[in-house]
Amino acid sequence: MSHPHPQPILFNNEWSISTSHGSILASEGARRQDYETGLDTHHLPEMIFDKTTLKIVHIKKKLEIVFNAFDALKHVDMYNNIEQIPKVSMSDVWTKSRSKDRELDYVKPYDWTYTTRYQGTLCSSNEYAWRVEATNQQLDLEKLKRQEPILFYDELTLYDDELADNGTSNLTLKIRCMPSGYFVLLRYFLRVDGVLFRCFDTRYHYEVGNCYVLREYIERESPVSSLKPEFQSTSDINAVITQLKINKHQLEKLFFEETTK
Repeated sequence: MSHPHPQPILFNNEWSISTSHGSILASEGARRQDYETGLDTHHLPEMIFDKTTLKIVHIKKKLEIVFNAFDALKHVDMYNNIEQIPKVSMSDVWTKSRSKDRELDYVKPYDWTYTTRYQGTLCSSNEYAWRVEATNQQLDLEKLKRQEPILFYDELTLYDDELADNGTSNLTLKIRCMPSGYFVLLRYFLRVDGVLFRCFDTRYHYEVGNCYVLREYIERESPVSSLKPEFQSTSDINAVITQLKINKHQLEKLFFEETTK
């Protein structure tokens, strides 16, 4: 069960962790205008949870890992790579139906899947900055599967769009804290019915005693036609993901303390 914590919880006397949940961004008003101006587009997902956030703070160094919808949407390549945007039946009609009362912005093709390669926002303090290094160290999945007391758990949705009944596009978050550390999964998932599955996962794993947070980023994608029939229309996201082709796999260490040689 999800347990939001608007007031920060203290983890291991080292980290402050907080989550907030809010309603859907209104279709009009100042906040909406801020989004459209800041993102330089009128094209936004149907449901944006603009006040939903996760913030992880290293207390001593005041370094932050933050997740929010606005930063995620800044990583949508809205008007470029148009040839990579999936095509669906009636897509032209649908695009035009969403463009009434708008001007030039709607004349251009755009990424109506809202595909984002957002991996979270790393914030530095006045005195310290994250040091990011590539690594070959894998996430210890077996350790993450161990039964441990859950000190804190939450699930969040940053944005969601049903693609005019042509599928789904959403960005979600999960966090859990255990005595051994904390784990975060940020997932962008896309299903275009009869056409494509796409999943971009970012995982963060901190183990107590380490001077870094391990981050893994994986891009997976496959056309529906390449999958076995039992996976082509299933609603079991976790089952589908295992069948998708991996196009990118990146591992990094995010150091918050200097290492000794």
